[in-house]
Amino acid sequence: MRALALIPAHNEAASLSAVVAELRAIRSDLDILIVDDGSTDGTPGVLERLGVQGLRFPERLGIGSAVRAGLRYASQHQYDIVVRLDGDGQHSAADIDGLLAPLEHDRADVVLGSRYMEPAVACLGFVRVAKRLLAMCLSAVIGDTVTDPTSGFYALGPDAIRMLADHHPTGYPEPELRLLLSRSALRVVEMPVRERPRLFGRTSLTPGLVVATGARVALAMVTFPLRDRVR
Repeated sequence: MRALALIPAHNEAASLSAVVAELRAIRSDLDILIVDDGSTDGTPGVLERLGVQGLRFPERLGIGSAVRAGLRYASQHQYDIVVRLDGDGQHSAADIDGLLAPLEHDRADVVLGSRYMEPAVACLGFVRVAKRLLAMCLSAVIGDTVTDPTSGFYALGPDAIRMLADHHPTGYPEPELRLLLSRSALRVVEMPVRERPRLFGRTSLTPGLVVATGARVALAMVTFPLRDRVR
């Protein structure tokens, strides 16, 4: 089975070399595609030096648009599996085996990495509490347990790649992705993954963005019963 590591990146020049080196050391079987979402730092030059496959947006369109472009690339090049991870080093390549196991044993079409399954993580700080509340709301709306509504670490099988290449949410997409998946026939499971700090820089998930994302997701949840199923 052909597998692709998909890494959306915006101004992650300082981290990408380490992220790619870890991937190659632990999962050398994965091809690597980095989608440069309009970076204004040295990211384009880093991609040339790393020798990975790359797509570049001339201006920033948002992480969801970058992921959708990567999934279209994967679909066009007939990849069977896509592993989506961040370019800031927060996701450990050592967790990829756990994400792929349900796909390889045909128990799921989508495997979402969760930082909050085990061991139990205390809810400290505004952002963590907001995530907890968002997880509770999503769980109630879709009728399934959501423990990590903002995780960007997941694995997709061929059916999920084809569907999401056309329908993956844009913007800051993870909570809306969970709503979308619940309106599909895809089998979705969560698997525990570890949480690591960024290698460099600051997270884009500020309190203001959490509030804005929460408002957008709240609207999506209100309209959820009216949505058609996706294929």
